[in-house]
Amino acid sequence: MNLNNIFSNISLDPRTKIIVFLGLFCLTFTVKDLYCFPFLTIITAIIVLLGRNMKIFLKMLIKFIPILLIAFILWSIFYSWSLFYRSSSTTINLDIGIFMTLRLLTIISISLAFILVVKPEELIKALELFRLPYALAFTLGLALRHINNMSDEYRAIKEARISRGLELDHGSLLKRIKNYTYVLIPLLIRAMETAEKITLAMELKAFNLRKTKHKLDYRLNTIDYLIITIMIITIGISIVYYNFRGVLL
Repeated sequence: MNLNNIFSNISLDPRTKIIVFLGLFCLTFTVKDLYCFPFLTIITAIIVLLGRNMKIFLKMLIKFIPILLIAFILWSIFYSWSLFYRSSSTTINLDIGIFMTLRLLTIISISLAFILVVKPEELIKALELFRLPYALAFTLGLALRHINNMSDEYRAIKEARISRGLELDHGSLLKRIKNYTYVLIPLLIRAMETAEKITLAMELKAFNLRKTKHKLDYRLNTIDYLIITIMIITIGISIVYYNFRGVLL
């Protein structure tokens, strides 16, 4: 039986999703065993799979491979100068390089999963349900809504410039930076035009950030309470185990 069909009828509260991803972030920084990071990455991949966004997730994750390779090299060679691992040794330490690279991979995976799984409107609802100011929730949600739009604008402008003979990936570093200004300036102008259109639309509809336009009626169900409880218990066990392991043993 398809997993997507099994979980298609499960509707989680937006607050549950936010708590799950915050819990995964906390676990990323509290765990200190190497095998924990692949486990957290697998859990994140399962969440993305249930959200039917695996292809987009893998496509975005592949783009970070060069960054991960650079991180592995830097942490393996220069870890002795790090603020986190002070050491008088100047030898190459592959263990630290692998550990920090896997941690970075987990952080990137969770971040991408959050963007793909949590929709902007769900984020706004969750922030409102957490009793945050409505102006803050609306502004953050509005910004997230237009990330994809600006990405599409950037891609369209870049392809248009390349079709006209502009070389963005050839030449010296200074030349490439100069050529990219021909892409960034139109993109900035498009962003300002979009912001002006949004402002005019809000004024025409007499939109007011001081009060919400709808009443939120969300209640946590049994599955929400179960997931939140499991996440809180897991974080608590992780903190106690890795910080008080010597005392307990």
